[in-house]
Amino acid sequence: MKHWFAAGLICLSITSGAVAEEKHSQLDAHEHGHGSFNIAIEGKKVSMELEAPGADIVGFEHKASTKKQKNAVSSAKNKLKKLANIVIIPAAAGCKVTNASVELHIEGDDDHAHGKKKAKHDHGHKHGKKKAKKEAEEESHSEFHAEYQLTCKSPEKLAELTFPYFKSFKGAQELEVSVAGPKTQKKFEVERDTGKISLGGII
Repeated sequence: MKHWFAAGLICLSITSGAVAEEKHSQLDAHEHGHGSFNIAIEGKKVSMELEAPGADIVGFEHKASTKKQKNAVSSAKNKLKKLANIVIIPAAAGCKVTNASVELHIEGDDDHAHGKKKAKHDHGHKHGKKKAKKEAEEESHSEFHAEYQLTCKSPEKLAELTFPYFKSFKGAQELEVSVAGPKTQKKFEVERDTGKISLGGII
């Protein structure tokens, strides 16, 4: 799933190994309010990847159980699929999104199911069932993963990127942006009050 990005950011050896290991081993290490956005530019191909805690996007971490929560997840996925809700690319670059995908990874589902089974055998006490469900939800962690593939006529004109991401998702406070361009690689800390970066010297 992340082969395209691994290739694009292979030179970021200082952090890429640790990030990949953390990504696949556990979700509970993430920090609410803090997401990551990765960009790899190779020729006219541009790949982007967003990772953000469920709390930032929908306001909760556990698996959606109510109709309201399920609608929130569905709405969030639709919003995330539109790159313009995440980042604004200069029109001069002539970029077109060729593919976009969104996934929600949830950790703690097994615990939740086990808790529900245990509660059912707890002598029928509703209190035990509610307690088990609450504890399972508190232990759950989730992350939204969105990937975008673009082709750009003039990628060298990707001079400045603006992030409406913070307006799209009220729980988001900061994005760690990693960019791998033909000239060099660089990291940025984009916060809600700034919301933009300059790619001068990278492309």
